[in-house]
Amino acid sequence: MAKIGYHNTVIDLVDGTGQEATITVYDAETSNLSNIYSNLAGSVKDNPFMTDEFGRFSFFADPGVYDIQVSGPDIETYKLTGVSIVGVSLPPAGKYQVKNFYVDPDSGRLTVIYEDTPT
Repeated sequence: MAKIGYHNTVIDLVDGTGQEATITVYDAETSNLSNIYSNLAGSVKDNPFMTDEFGRFSFFADPGVYDIQVSGPDIETYKLTGVSIVGVSLPPAGKYQVKNFYVDPDSGRLTVIYEDTPT
């Protein structure tokens, strides 16, 4: 399954600068740590992990819905819940018209239905 990238930044709301933090990724609405990756090839990434000194972080995951917890010594722990990480598979080169699209509620995967457009 294709891995999808996610990135974000932890910002100190008092001075507006990035803030180092510990990031923990969970399967949505559970206490189960998610399998996350450091690249598209699927190299396993530690979970939890640290942001950089500017509060930036990124990871790759399978398409789905996740909860992302932010914590640290000077941070009141909080959780971003129901974060959808979705990807789009592109059709072969050509002209297409999108007929419909939907998000599968079980997998969180975005599906796009398209048809060839006459030239």
